[in-house]
Amino acid sequence: MPANILQTDVVGLGANAVDTVCVMPRFPQPNSKIHLSDVRIQFGGQVATALITCTRLGLKARYIGSVGADHWGAAQLASLGSEKNLEVQVREVEVATSQFSVILLDEGVGERTILARRDPRMNYPPGLLRREMIVAGRVLLLDSYDSEGGIQAATWAREAGMPVVIDIDSMQDELTPRLLRLVDYLIASSDFAQDPHELADRYGCPVVGITRGAEGAVFLDHGRLLESRAFKVPVVDTTGAGDVFHGAFIYGLLQKRSLEEVIRFSHAAAALNCMHIGARGGIPTLVDVRSFLQEHR
Repeated sequence: MPANILQTDVVGLGANAVDTVCVMPRFPQPNSKIHLSDVRIQFGGQVATALITCTRLGLKARYIGSVGADHWGAAQLASLGSEKNLEVQVREVEVATSQFSVILLDEGVGERTILARRDPRMNYPPGLLRREMIVAGRVLLLDSYDSEGGIQAATWAREAGMPVVIDIDSMQDELTPRLLRLVDYLIASSDFAQDPHELADRYGCPVVGITRGAEGAVFLDHGRLLESRAFKVPVVDTTGAGDVFHGAFIYGLLQKRSLEEVIRFSHAAAALNCMHIGARGGIPTLVDVRSFLQEHR
C-alpha cells in the first residue's frame, strides 16, 4: 500500500448535504401562510453523518464524496474539515449544485418532512476512485446515490475481505440491485421495505435490517429474526436518526459485539441525536451512549 494512504477504521462513499431546517408551530395547509419559529442552516447527508458519528465514538474515518463549486459546497467542506479523525477526499464539481435539503420540522412533535435535491453530477465517478483508498479501511459504508462508484468500491472491499454496509432508503437507478448483491449488512428504512426476509432472498445479504423509527427495528441475521425496540425519549427532531444509527452500528461491529448488543447501542445513539435539532445536532460521544445505556438498563 502506498505510504501516503493511511490506514483507517471506516471508509465511506456517498452523500453529504446542507440542510435548511425550518421549525414551525404546525405543518402548513395548502394555500396558507405560516410564521416560522426558527430557521437553522445545518449539515447532513447519509454517509457523511454516519462517518462523523463513527469519529465521535472514537473511530478514524475517510469520507469520499462530491460538492459543487458553490457557497453550499464551501460550507460543507468547512464542516467536514472541522471534524477530528475524519479524512476528507472530496471533489468539487464546477458545473453542479451541491446537494441541499429543506427540512420542515413540526415543533413539539419532532417529525419532519424533507424536500431534497441532488444533482446527478454529484455522483462520484468510479474512474476517480483508487483501490488503496478503499481497502485501507476495516469497513466500507455506502448509500444508494453513487451506484456505479459503490459497485467498484464494494468489489474491491470484498476482494480484500472488508465487510460492506449500506444505508438505503430508495431504489436510485437500474444499478442499485447489482450494488445490493455486494453488501454484507443491508440496513434499509421502512420506506424502502417492510420484510427483511424478502430483501435477504432477493439480494443474498447475510444480515438485513429495517429501521422503523419509534417502532424500533427488525433484523434478519443469517436467517435468525431479531426484533428490537427504540428508546422512548423526548423527541425534538428525527432528522439524521437513521444515519447516526448506521454510524453506531459500524462502531459496534468493529468492537466484535453480538448483533443484539450492536443494535441496542445503535438505538441509543440515534435516540440521543433525536433530542436535538439537525441531522448532526446531537451526535453523541462514546461516554454519552454508555451513560444513556446505563440509565436505561
